[in-house]
Amino acid sequence: MVAALAVALALGLLAGAWSAGFFWSWSFTVMPGFAAAAPEAAVAAMRAVNANIVGPGFGFVFFGPAVLAALSAALAFAAGSGAAAWPALASAAVYAAGVIGVTFAANIPLNNALAAASSAPEMAAEVWRAFAEPWTAWNHLRTAAATLAFLALALAAAEALRG
Repeated sequence: MVAALAVALALGLLAGAWSAGFFWSWSFTVMPGFAAAAPEAAVAAMRAVNANIVGPGFGFVFFGPAVLAALSAALAFAAGSGAAAWPALASAAVYAAGVIGVTFAANIPLNNALAAASSAPEMAAEVWRAFAEPWTAWNHLRTAAATLAFLALALAAAEALRG
């Protein structure tokens, strides 16, 4: 049980760190970089990313933190370590609501609207403006949630080591 908990926590921390970094890089590097490009290029680049992002690596980084934190919580509860289980459970809940929930409620609909928007070059600035500001604001929330979830899972790991 202890070995399984250690593996779940380690993999959860890895997925959580990658996830927080992924969302952070979009908020503070990728989106400002796209904004500095011509609107037609920004729209085309974002459409290309959205069309190609889904895969096993993304699945681990996107869903892994919640799944592995929940698994860590279950294993910690089973091992009698409530001190590790509760922050792991909080990590799973924060990540599920603040990353997965926000993605499906806000970012994916914005991605779908961008995909369906006019491709006419004269519309690109308007299309980008309507997309980029709300998408980035929601991504800031995902960044904060992923970071908080990582910190909560780190606390769970510290408690598990203490126990």
